[in-house]
Formats: sequence, structure tokens, C-alpha cells
Amino acid sequence: MYFFTSDLHLNSAETLKTDNRPFKSLKQYGRYLIKLWNKETTKNDIIYVVGDFFDCHSGKSRDWEKCFKFLHKIKAKIILILGNNEQRIIKYFFNDNFENFKNYCVKNGFLDVKQNESLEICNQNFFLTHKPKDHCNSCLNLFGHSHRAMGVYKSFGFNVCCDLNHFRLYSEKDIEHLLFMKNNFWDKDANLKLF
Repeated sequence: MYFFTSDLHLNSAETLKTDNRPFKSLKQYGRYLIKLWNKETTKNDIIYVVGDFFDCHSGKSRDWEKCFKFLHKIKAKIILILGNNEQRIIKYFFNDNFENFKNYCVKNGFLDVKQNESLEICNQNFFLTHKPKDHCNSCLNLFGHSHRAMGVYKSFGFNVCCDLNHFRLYSEKDIEHLLFMKNNFWDKDANLKLF
């Protein structure tokens, strides 16, 4: 089974504060995710992190490397879709070479790293991309980046940010429910059409 999340920012105490995440420390946050995700998944499952697994704002700190320890404590396999923080890591530490970053990540525990991904979920084509502005017009999208700012629903897809699901993963069944709500209610509600 596939699962989805985004915007973990595992090494960012600042994100804990700015997003008002209910954890006293990064260690507590990490332990909570590990326990929760291992209840939800098996070793045969795949978790897509749709960007910003890491946090990186400059080339001065390699704190992002500590996050690889997290991968080895999760039962499921994890595929990373690039977010803006991973793009900065590639720029600052891998000379803008995506393949070198990808190989480094796979060697350190990711199943794969991709720029984006097309995937069929519940007989529906989805495009996985970090930034909502990079969405695909020919299918629905799973995205992140905006944290809570955009909510879960947009006419072009769903925001799978961890903050919107109380840090639980979005399962395929969750996506199926979101599709049901979109098709039967949200798309038909004139009050949700703000633009």
C-alpha cells in the first residue's frame, strides 16, 4: 500500500515553533512519528514524502544529514519527492547534481528519490509534486509546501502536509475518501470556488 505525507522538516526546531507543532523537541517529534508510522505501515508498504523531509536554508550547516537515522527506524520503504529544501541541499552540498544527491540518499536509506512522480491511486492518475504551483493540469495532484495555509482541498488535488493530518500518513483509503468528497461535495460547492 502507498502512504503520503510532506513537509516533515525533521531537523528544524524553528518549524516546530512556527507551525506550532505540539512537541517540546525534535527528538520527541521524531519518536512520535516513528511510533505512529510503524503502527500504520508494514515492511511491504511505501511512503512517499512529497518534499521537505529535510530542512536546509544555507550551505553552513549539515544538520540535515542527521535525518537519515530516522529512515532506519521506519518499517516501510520511503521514496522522497524533491522539495525546495532538498533543492537547496543539492545546490549547496552536491554542486547542483541531482544524481549525486539521489545516490547519496539511496545509499543512506531511501528507496528512491525523484523530482516528481506519476502514480495511479484508486483508479485515478495523480501527479506528486512538492509545490502546488507546479501542479499538472491533466490529472489530480498530491502536493505539500504550503503546510496548513491552503488546507487539504484544491480543485487540482490535495495537500498531504503532515500538519493537516495530525502527523498521520495519508493512506490510499484516505485519498479515496478525499476523492469521494471532492467529486460529490467540494467541486459542487459554489462557496469553495474562490477564484
